[in-house]
Amino acid sequence: MNFRFITMRLSFLSTTLLTLGLSISPISAFANPVTGTISGITDGDTVTVTTNGSSTTLQLACIDSPDWVNGQAEYNAQSSKNRLTQLLPIGSSIRYYPAGTVNGNRVLGVIFRNNTNINLQMVAEGQAQLHPNYRNSCPNSANALANALTNAQSRRVGMWNR
Repeated sequence: MNFRFITMRLSFLSTTLLTLGLSISPISAFANPVTGTISGITDGDTVTVTTNGSSTTLQLACIDSPDWVNGQAEYNAQSSKNRLTQLLPIGSSIRYYPAGTVNGNRVLGVIFRNNTNINLQMVAEGQAQLHPNYRNSCPNSANALANALTNAQSRRVGMWNR
């Protein structure tokens, strides 16, 4: 078996498990996970993580949720934030895999809580889509994210329900 075939099978399996509501084990190219505690939720794709007494603004890598523009919420912005708050309650322990930085001050990361890939779950539930500028930051989960997006759109869930 070649690596591409194995990656495609793992992506299919991950998406299938997520659709069935099961946890997804971490499949990541990133070597060193960072553990921390959720100390704030900014919106549907940005959190604050405290590690060893230091706070870091962490943007969920490869995905983009609706935002607030000039004080006005885009469609589904509050729902996306609410869902991320449910998935990552304040005080919950997480691990994340750094995938780069945004504007030098925010870390891009793939977040796991209880072995569930939160980035992937947000896309699968229609609470986020693939980020047009940073989608390549997650090479090992790109297929799973794309499959989850297609599935969410076809099921018309979250931001795709109108």
